[in-house]
Amino acid sequence: MAAFALLGACSSPLGSLPPVSDASASEYKLQPGDELLVTIQDVAQADRSYIIDSGGTISLPLLQEVKVAGLSVREVENRIAEGFRARELLKNPIISVQPGALRPFYVIGEVNSPGEINYRQGMTVLSAISAAGGYTYRAQEGQVEVVRTVNGQEVRSKASEDTLIQPGDRIRVYERWF
Repeated sequence: MAAFALLGACSSPLGSLPPVSDASASEYKLQPGDELLVTIQDVAQADRSYIIDSGGTISLPLLQEVKVAGLSVREVENRIAEGFRARELLKNPIISVQPGALRPFYVIGEVNSPGEINYRQGMTVLSAISAAGGYTYRAQEGQVEVVRTVNGQEVRSKASEDTLIQPGDRIRVYERWF
């Protein structure tokens, strides 16, 4: 019986993948396509939503282009504040940045409704699969493949149902062998 379990583990597409690392599951870093809601005290014309462009920037009144891709929301607040201080436009700028609509994620493979799904904060692999209609009867349940972009590189990892997902992730549910 142990030989069958070992054989099944070796032949699984997930067998050779490393688990999702803590580093790639840490605080979300903004990417092109994400929407930010920016409020700047005393600069009313800047209070609106901004979509991060393909170059990783947003264009703010008075500051022009600000590079934000790869930063957390708090880091974006600090970068905008530094820009106002450096240009001597505001002495003590009060900046609020909130995520608006973040990029969707994708679920493919052995789920009932594969495709693009809107991301919600705190989603796990299980909630993503549920949003995709749940597992099919042929699905290998419990572990999936997650493809995530980390520092501009695609990283393939295996994940359990309680792994947190991020915007832009691609989740693949494989067919079970037995």
